[in-house]
Amino acid sequence: MVYICACQNVSEISCRVDLWVPFALLPPPRPGMPPMTTFDIACALAATVVVLYGWQKLCKRTPIWVRQLDHLGVPRARDKPLVPGTVVVCGGSVAGILSARVCADHFERVLVVDPDIENPGKRIIQWNAAHLYLCLFVTGVRRLWRNFDEVAKSFGGRILPADLQFHYSGVQILGPHADYPNGDFPDTLLLRRASVQKSLYQLLRETKTRGKIEFLSGTVRSFKASADQSAIESITFRNSDGALETLNDVALFIDCSGKSQAGFKWLRAAGYDIPDHIKCSYDPNMRYMTCTFLVTSDLVDRLPIPQAQKETPVAYAYFPHDDTQSCFLGLSINDGNAVQILFGDTGMGHLPGSADELLPFLERYQGFAKPLPSWLFDTVRLLVQECVPEFDPINLNLLAFIQYHLLRPGALPSNFVAVGDASVYLNPVHGQGFAKAMLNCITLNALLHADSSARIPRDFSARYFNHSAKMMKGLWDATKLQDYGSTSCIPAIGETKETGRIARWVTARLITASTKDSEIASTLWHVRQMLAADAALFAPTVLWKVIWTPSMF
Repeated sequence: MVYICACQNVSEISCRVDLWVPFALLPPPRPGMPPMTTFDIACALAATVVVLYGWQKLCKRTPIWVRQLDHLGVPRARDKPLVPGTVVVCGGSVAGILSARVCADHFERVLVVDPDIENPGKRIIQWNAAHLYLCLFVTGVRRLWRNFDEVAKSFGGRILPADLQFHYSGVQILGPHADYPNGDFPDTLLLRRASVQKSLYQLLRETKTRGKIEFLSGTVRSFKASADQSAIESITFRNSDGALETLNDVALFIDCSGKSQAGFKWLRAAGYDIPDHIKCSYDPNMRYMTCTFLVTSDLVDRLPIPQAQKETPVAYAYFPHDDTQSCFLGLSINDGNAVQILFGDTGMGHLPGSADELLPFLERYQGFAKPLPSWLFDTVRLLVQECVPEFDPINLNLLAFIQYHLLRPGALPSNFVAVGDASVYLNPVHGQGFAKAMLNCITLNALLHADSSARIPRDFSARYFNHSAKMMKGLWDATKLQDYGSTSCIPAIGETKETGRIARWVTARLITASTKDSEIASTLWHVRQMLAADAALFAPTVLWKVIWTPSMF
């Protein structure tokens, strides 16, 4: 312990600990054993270097879904037939649009069924909420549509390096400057949710592929299994006139029904043995509020936000380490000169609901390592003086993960998949929704490219969910265990608030280290943006620093 305390910095500690690993693992010498020779020591050191090098390479390797991006948006070869029949996409939100675009490269016909695909705002609770788009999502849509940037900009969007101004308890978390010294980080998108979905819908309608894309105004009500239940044979939907219709040539059914996760109910209604235990859920018992100010260009120029932060996707974001004394806060300047402030509450018990409550609410923040910047108060004060804000409250309750991968082989129809929230509904405050849907579509596309036959294989559904399982479970566990640290969260059955305590302990040290160490900050940034696997956080050069960094909280 004295030896470690004498080190100058964390990196020196990690280096020295690494070197002593082989000696710590060796059994104590027995009486009569010859002492270790120089050759023995050299061999031990060499073995350590080899093991650590292999460990580092394994943890830092590019994850499979990033490698599979190369195949996204790539159509089947002309000499390979498209799969006959119709892909039925149930739901025309972002997950449905992405799924339809992927399938148009592989199937003869894609049918998107949605009651009102052009104006879905009333059915999507986060339609007016502030959004963050991870780099994986932006990278993916650029592969699916080469003119995505152009169309997004026509809706007022901006494509910016994902330089996020995240502060934990007021202390800034460093960005990935270690890997991008010139600040040319991978891009994100600055555009409100409604405009993003409208731009994607426009792109889908204009898509030119071998497969035909069609839209149907209606609602899927059920589906019928084949006689041996090996596949979905037909679907029944209610059209815009209220009449029930049936479609028989179903090649693939994609559940994009969102948080209703309707596919789970339809499978059981169709006679499939889907037990209750595969559906895991918990209640974050959380509320969040988006406050939107529509301002003039002149007022944007006069806002006392530091100029460098005006040019970033998020001007300021604050995450509390004690949610009983302060709550999540984010501020951004969006398209159409819309200044949005997002508040997320799990413990303070109250969120501002009017303009005159905003400043008093911020002034009650306590328990931080570093106070909120003065320019933030001045900005809110000026906005309140010159604008009338709109408030969009959301109460977030039950979140669910349907673990289809746990079902026995053959339990699912071969042509059923679920994309996005229809399979895993995560806490939206973590900003992973769009990227999660993209992750599912990357997997779907890779499987379709891997099999060039003219029909869906009998194990296609099982392969899809098995390939997705590790990624989806990782996202579910990470956000769930983080949410368990809040005061009002109600855990899943069989778990308690103590579940994940060690993970939260490590996270506190990880975040502390990311405020000081550029390598750790860059690794954390890449994992959060889904450009690296969470295994990257266990690389030797990262793990030792994290373990030996005392938490500031």
